[in-house]
Amino acid sequence: MKVALIANEKASGVSALIDHVRVALKKLGAQILIPSDQLGFPASVTDDIFDSADVVIALGGDGTIIHTAKHAARFKKPVLGINCGNLGFMAGLEMDELSHLSDLMEGRYSIERRMMLDVKVCSPKGKEICLCALNEAVISRGSLSRMVEFELFNEREHILTYRADGIIVATPTGSTAYSLSAGGPIIDPAVSCLLLTPICAHSLHARSYIFGEDSQIYLRTKNADTHEVFLTVDGEEGVQITADDTIKIKRSEIFANLIIIKQTPFYQVLNRKLISRR
Repeated sequence: MKVALIANEKASGVSALIDHVRVALKKLGAQILIPSDQLGFPASVTDDIFDSADVVIALGGDGTIIHTAKHAARFKKPVLGINCGNLGFMAGLEMDELSHLSDLMEGRYSIERRMMLDVKVCSPKGKEICLCALNEAVISRGSLSRMVEFELFNEREHILTYRADGIIVATPTGSTAYSLSAGGPIIDPAVSCLLLTPICAHSLHARSYIFGEDSQIYLRTKNADTHEVFLTVDGEEGVQITADDTIKIKRSEIFANLIIIKQTPFYQVLNRKLISRR
């Protein structure tokens, strides 16, 4: 088995773990594929590594696992996350569970498909910027900007207008991330839907909205010309938005594939990592 080993060595605990993972995989007979410069993550991770691998292992926190899973999704390669961060909600194993790598090599695992979002910024001149989200797309004001007015609509109708610090459009996977911190609901990742949660909305009736998996939603900002407004995808890609731009968001045709070795139920993981966390 060819295993691509992707590590964010800038993250705490990763550099000490990566050699242990290499040794364990070699003892199990794996052929290990490693980027030429792990310290250059994520820029050092090239397409040929994902194309050549049978499976991918990501070492780091949730950010590293999300970035790796999105990249690997383009090649339909499954990803096993090993948590070296604080939360590790996306991880399949913890740092002290490397003995389970034998289950990976012997095929004793399942693959969980996670919905992703296609996020497109469209200008009136026809220019488009296309991004992909596994957790969420966030449209928010700049650090010195005032509250922004957001218009939300779909193919058929105008839905509502928010005055808020921002808007989060999340996948079910992302429902336990920024959206949860902003007061949004928890959604089982087995459900396919789009979740919209306002950030600090200036309204008593502003609540989260859940849209069907085949929905396409559109967002515009009415006062972006006088305020700094940014689109950020999974906390790693950012685009400044103008009042003429329309942001189109829908379910992606590709899915992230996460390797599940320990068959721990979703809500048990949720309770251990989020609800019981102090």
